[in-house]
Amino acid sequence: MNFSNIDIEGLDLEAGVARFGGNPKLYLKIIKTFIDNIGPHLDKLAGLTPESLSDYSIEVHGVKGSLYGISANREGDMAKELEIASKNGEYDKTLAGNADFINAVRELTVKLQGLLDSLEGGAQATQKKPEPDRALLETMLTASRDLMWTRCRTPLRSSKNSNTKKTAIL
Repeated sequence: MNFSNIDIEGLDLEAGVARFGGNPKLYLKIIKTFIDNIGPHLDKLAGLTPESLSDYSIEVHGVKGSLYGISANREGDMAKELEIASKNGEYDKTLAGNADFINAVRELTVKLQGLLDSLEGGAQATQKKPEPDRALLETMLTASRDLMWTRCRTPLRSSKNSNTKKTAIL
């Protein structure tokens, strides 16, 4: 499958395929899973109140991971900013960006569904199965762990005066 002629703003299709071992069919299954599951999370984010800011931080963190997981970097960056603001207790800033973020993710979801529908067998690929595909879930888990290992290693200095580096796994 060649994605070179497909342009969805903020989505890096080639990086997404690479993340899943160069397997475009697997990547499309991951996108389908994202489409099927993102709605309730966006609904939770839409219910933002000053009292729910802590819960919001947790929810937007998960959505951020899902977005980066499918290489939707623009929307992932938006989620990252909202996560930082909410963790810092900045309700007004979080509220100001929340609706635009939710709308951007909903628009992305529509475009992703259009992508699936436009590809051969896309309409059939979007039908829900009665049970999760265990092999697909295990592949997703492995890819997620690989991503976490790659992105979450941060070099640290043992002290301000030391040149010794340590690696922290976050």
